[in-house]
This record gives sequence, C-alpha cells and structure tokens, in this order.
Amino acid sequence: MTAAFASTYAQMTSIANMLGRIGWASASDWIGRRRTYSFFFLAGAALYLTIPWAASGVGTGGAGWLWLFYAATMLIFTMYGGGFATIPAYLADLFGAKYVGGIHGRLLTAWSTAGVIGPMALTTLRESSRRGAIADLAARVDPGEFETRFGAPLSKLSQLVDQNTVSIPKLLEIAPSGTIDPSTTLYNTTMYLMAGLLIIALFANAMIRPVDAKFQERVE
Repeated sequence: MTAAFASTYAQMTSIANMLGRIGWASASDWIGRRRTYSFFFLAGAALYLTIPWAASGVGTGGAGWLWLFYAATMLIFTMYGGGFATIPAYLADLFGAKYVGGIHGRLLTAWSTAGVIGPMALTTLRESSRRGAIADLAARVDPGEFETRFGAPLSKLSQLVDQNTVSIPKLLEIAPSGTIDPSTTLYNTTMYLMAGLLIIALFANAMIRPVDAKFQERVE
C-alpha cells in the first residue's frame, strides 16, 4: 500500500457516501424502502464478514486482496449514505408525512447516541484484540531475549503494554522467523459484531408494520 493509495481511499469514502445518498434513495423509489433496507442489512453483513478475509490476504502482500477490501468498504459507505438519505421517505411510508420531521428528529437523536457509543465499543474490542495478539506473540519469543530487549521479564508484560514499551512491531523483531504479523486481524471481532448487528436489524426491519391508515393525517 502506498501513500497515494491511502489518500485516494480516504477521499473515496466521502464520494461513496455521496453517491449512495443519490443512488440508493433513487433506487428505493423503484424497489421500495423496506426492500432497500433489507438489502442494506443482508448485503452489509456479508460485506463486513468479507473484510477480515480480505485483510488476511492483504497481509500476505496480494494486491487483489487489497482491491477486494477497497470494494467491500466502499460499498458499505454507499449504503451508509443511502440509509441516511432514504430514512425520511421510509418514515413517511410508515407513519404518514405530516409529522415525519419530528419523528426523523427523534430517530437522529438515537442515531447520534449510537455514533458515540458505537465507536467506544468498537475501540474496546480492537484494544482487546491488540492485547490478545501481543500476549500470543510474547508467548512465542525467548523469555531471555524478551527481558534483554525490554528490560523486564515476561511477567511484567501487561505493565509494559500499558507504558507502550511493548508493541506488536517490536515483538515481531524478536519473534521466531516466519511468525505472521497479526495486525491485519485486530478488527476481526469488530467486523463480526457489525455483521451480527446487521442480521438483527434485518429481522427487526421485517417486523416493522406501517401505522394503520386511519391514524394517519393528511398534510394540508
């Protein structure tokens, strides 16, 4: 991966989000909001499960795997933008158009809450995976060499990690030849969690029913 590739990737996340807002919102007029969201949840779960697989291939140096990772994540970004753009129309379908602004505002409050809690939970998962990977690498290195390199025995590993004295790259320098860098797997549990949440959302979406027409008011 080059700096130019990484820079282009960062720019494309915004472009994919924008295209998703236009494309998926337009498509929902033809296929229906419920079907559109069902596709988001089902395809999104599959794409999140693809990412660990693609990342493991990237770790071996395969360019094809990198492009698979690129494509999967960009599709996810289009669906994020599409979901944001399509939800007002979906709410109008379910509850009528008159109060859709207020209902949408409440939904955005929940969305914002998830925007705070979600990254915190995912960061916790990532840190847990990082520490697990470090512990696994530390178990592979020679204890004497570890103590010489870091100035403390293996029994002090947790404290050394807290102090940022021990890290995955530093352990790989003294690990046995052929040891695989676990860095590409650190987000695997995060991706599995996201896939699981989307499957739950798929069933929740299937159970949603519109408010009876007699309770809906016309917009004057």
